[in-house]
Amino acid sequence: MTTISRILARAALTGLTALTGLTSGTAAAAMLPPIGLWQGRYTCAQGDTALALQITAISPTRVTAIFYFHALAANPAVPQGCFAMTGSFNPATRHLALHPTHWLSQPPFYVWTGLSGTVRRSGTAMTGTIQGPACTDFSLTPSTTLPVPPAPPACRLDQNGPTV
Repeated sequence: MTTISRILARAALTGLTALTGLTSGTAAAAMLPPIGLWQGRYTCAQGDTALALQITAISPTRVTAIFYFHALAANPAVPQGCFAMTGSFNPATRHLALHPTHWLSQPPFYVWTGLSGTVRRSGTAMTGTIQGPACTDFSLTPSTTLPVPPAPPACRLDQNGPTV
């Protein structure tokens, strides 16, 4: 997403917040999609895996994301990879549903997955299920630090990639 696109998306969300008449920052935040970087873990056939999910709003109910996965210390054999996603966010229920659209960096023999989860009203956590073969749950929290290890160039804005 270009800088101009990001500015326009934020302006649209800011305008939506102003139009709703919400005066509380917390109440306004609860109505907006969970944009930004979320980090944590998920479980699939390869075991527990680190996840960095970068979410960008297209509108108050439509989002795009980059799903970047990599090894955890307890499961060092997991390779790095990432794919783009698109989906929906329901402000009333705080439900987020994302499905994959295309690979940005695909390790051999890996398949992409969708996810379905709920964001706490406080915005401090997101939990749900991973929709893929032999997958179960995920758990994420908002983050202001970049993932370690860093995402491959195909997954990073600072290397002219999409995000994360």
